[in-house]
Amino acid sequence: MKSLFRVLLMALMFVGCTIDTHEDGLDPDESSLVRVGDRLPSFSVDYLTSDGSGVFSTGRLTGRTVIVFFHTSCSDCQRELPELNDYYLRHRSEPGFQMVAIAREESQESIAAFWQEKQLSIPYSPQADRRIFNLFATQTIPRVYICSSEGIVQWMGVENFTIDY
Repeated sequence: MKSLFRVLLMALMFVGCTIDTHEDGLDPDESSLVRVGDRLPSFSVDYLTSDGSGVFSTGRLTGRTVIVFFHTSCSDCQRELPELNDYYLRHRSEPGFQMVAIAREESQESIAAFWQEKQLSIPYSPQADRRIFNLFATQTIPRVYICSSEGIVQWMGVENFTIDY
């Protein structure tokens, strides 16, 4: 009987470890306000690159668009941003392609240092608050949305993901 109890306890511990939970008890899907098939919320942000600056606006989409939410102190973001940068470098010359990484509560200085250290090229937008992020979700980064030129979400990834788009 004791061995059966141990097996059940181990099984419960295993299941508990595989369920993705967060500090607020929500899984990433429950925290999403925008999902595949939804239209992007309307917003506009200034962005920076190593070559200068610009404005990203959901009102001016010209092709496939990738929106990334991140914070440089997030371990998942630290792991995913170089992969997303590779995706950006592979696709940036495609007609109409746009990509912007939008910070969640982070300064330009901390992002610039991280971008330089990791040799990232993705255009980024420092945001001191969660104003833009809150249009998309209540929790969980990194968060990536791939959208059509019509502003419809075609694919999304939350936390740990592989872009298969």
